Amino acid sequence: MPSASLTTPPAIPPGKDKHHIVVLEGIHAKMPTFDFPHTIDVHQRTAPSEVSERIKDATIVVGCVVPVTPKDMDNAPHLGVLAVMAVGIQWVDKKDCARRGVTVTKCPAGNVDAVTEHFLGLYFAARKRTVQVHNIVTTTSDWVEKGSLTKLWPSGPPLGARQETLGIMGYGTLGTRLETLAKAVGFKEVLISERKNAKSIRPGRVAFEDALQRATVLGICLPKENDTIDLIGEKELKMMKKDALIINVARGGIVNEHALAKALKEGWIAGAATDVLETEPGGLGTSPLIPDLAKGDDAVPNLTISSHIAWFTQSTIENYQRLLKEGIEGWVNGTLQNSEDEVNKVVVVHNGRIWN
Repeated sequence: MPSASLTTPPAIPPGKDKHHIVVLEGIHAKMPTFDFPHTIDVHQRTAPSEVSERIKDATIVVGCVVPVTPKDMDNAPHLGVLAVMAVGIQWVDKKDCARRGVTVTKCPAGNVDAVTEHFLGLYFAARKRTVQVHNIVTTTSDWVEKGSLTKLWPSGPPLGARQETLGIMGYGTLGTRLETLAKAVGFKEVLISERKNAKSIRPGRVAFEDALQRATVLGICLPKENDTIDLIGEKELKMMKKDALIINVARGGIVNEHALAKALKEGWIAGAATDVLETEPGGLGTSPLIPDLAKGDDAVPNLTISSHIAWFTQSTIENYQRLLKEGIEGWVNGTLQNSEDEVNKVVVVHNGRIWN
């Protein structure tokens, strides 16, 4: 049995008779029903400059993409739990939350099926140049006049799945699921990359540089951390095959956008697809990958972009709602920590300790 000190429900702030929940980005999903007395403010969207004012009376904050910073928390004296409705939480200052005694929860593995399925969609779109072909057919008479658009592939026909070697960077839940799907689709070979600059190679993996050089499809599936920002830059892109694709379903900034744009313009690789950008939401001129042609910027060829929607399926929403509810109600009821060394799977920070 866990000790009473680990399972004592948090006190409601003086002068309050119930918890107050503030949802910063309700645009992404409907909130679950919470089974404890509370009030709730749901903001469909919140700008970073609005966070501090909106959370000032909260005991519970539900976030997603917009950061809740230490400075914001300075203005929220009653904050007890920051519940992030996402898998990736790179923006959370875990050490600061632990120091304050603020619990942090997330939604682990809630979107794995959706994101890996989207990866396959981006792969086929990039290899088949689906978006490029669609745009040509719907805006020009090229197909009618030329009779065929196969010359869009200057080096000849594209590879098929049975000829592809997939290099996976990030072998967590997402990467392992992607390996299964790739093999089911018929990929010839799957390589699991070791960490960059690793001093030894774990069994079943290949060196980082080896994955870059051998892969015809490079899948980015790892978290955005200090050591993965700009993981793939000019040096790495120049190491890849001319017929290679790079597909990012992780986070913007892991692949350097300036370098990727240059690689595509100069033909270092065959193409790329990404569901994520360093600056989101994205639009004309917000990224080197989205040039504003009306201002004379050069187009980035052979690139497919989706608007951070890889996670968006009915099952993901249901998973997020369930995990969000589990984390928040676990905090309210004092049941997130089972023993001195065990916490609920949704816990990132709890009882002044960083768990993962």
